[in-house]
Amino acid sequence: MNSTNFKPSSYKHRLLLPVLDRMLILELTKTVLAVLTVLVTIIVSRKFLAILTKAIDGEIAGSTLMTLLGLKFLGTLIIFLPAAQFLGILMVFGRMYRDQEMSVLSSSGVGYGRLYRAVAWFVIPLCLASAYLSLKTLPWSEAKVQSLLRQDEKTADLRGIKPGRFNEFSRGDVVLYTETVDEEDGLMKKVFVQSRSGDKNGVTVAESGYLKATELGSHFVVLNKGIRYQGTPGHIDYIISEFDEYAVKIDDDNEDDGSLIKRESTIPSILLLKSQNPRELAELQRRMAVPLGVLLLGMLAIPISRVAPRSGVYGNVVTAFLIFIIYFNLQSVSQGLLINGKAPLWIAYSGVYILMFGMIAFSLIKSIGLRWCWQVMTGRTGL
Repeated sequence: MNSTNFKPSSYKHRLLLPVLDRMLILELTKTVLAVLTVLVTIIVSRKFLAILTKAIDGEIAGSTLMTLLGLKFLGTLIIFLPAAQFLGILMVFGRMYRDQEMSVLSSSGVGYGRLYRAVAWFVIPLCLASAYLSLKTLPWSEAKVQSLLRQDEKTADLRGIKPGRFNEFSRGDVVLYTETVDEEDGLMKKVFVQSRSGDKNGVTVAESGYLKATELGSHFVVLNKGIRYQGTPGHIDYIISEFDEYAVKIDDDNEDDGSLIKRESTIPSILLLKSQNPRELAELQRRMAVPLGVLLLGMLAIPISRVAPRSGVYGNVVTAFLIFIIYFNLQSVSQGLLINGKAPLWIAYSGVYILMFGMIAFSLIKSIGLRWCWQVMTGRTGL
């Protein structure tokens, strides 16, 4: 009987990642998501309280409250991606060292080179995703937040008017007081309005009034049956007039609606690349710090995650927090130096990352020894 040589197909094996890679990707994904959720929840909770306070005071409409919260959540998630990934890698590898899994892998010939290759399947896609989120989504999110806040400031209408207290509009140029406000139709009773234009002041007292918005977006308080006093303080040439209906504009004509989108945090990244403005270049550096932080902190996390078996899974978490705080503060310092013109562009952009590469090299040398590193560099052994 002729025997047929059986050759197993390697097609499926080419499609699937090795067991070590799949295990690390799964563990890192779960841990990083958990850490990111905790960090973002803590930060966004504080921001939510501030937004909720403004909503209670009538500065923000209730209809935009959840939209603002969602945009704040998105922006915070992007900023804290490097920190969450850094802590996630440290926790996963720390657990593996504690449970002696790293000892088993090391005895099987798995070194730092193999670990870096496995982690790269997780870090590189996350780095690319964070680059898109930071350079594209983050300025869009910030522009939407500022647009909503500005719109709420201009359309404060009834929710911003509290009976029994003085309400300021147009940066204090218009002050409105009313004894009562009907919540159903918005009618105000016993209204007092003081308006200022240059050196002239106008004081208006009316029986009732209501708010009105025009098609062009301007806002007025319309007063019914009252008396208006207008003139310059210190002079006797006051004009006193009675009216059946009178409107006072409560918008600020000096504010530029387009100024909102000119702030550095809302400028598209493609325009920042062409800019020569130090503030705009510093904003571009802030956005680039997210993907570069994901890449470099991911590289640094592997050698510093090595802990003794009895030290616990969280042995290096404190060290990780200190490293991230140093990285974050150095970024802020370099941006400040760039804005003030105290550091050239190339130092402000590369100084932090040169330091990070130095920390990675130092951590590898400390972990595997200087002699072993020299043998790896000369090709005598593998990493």
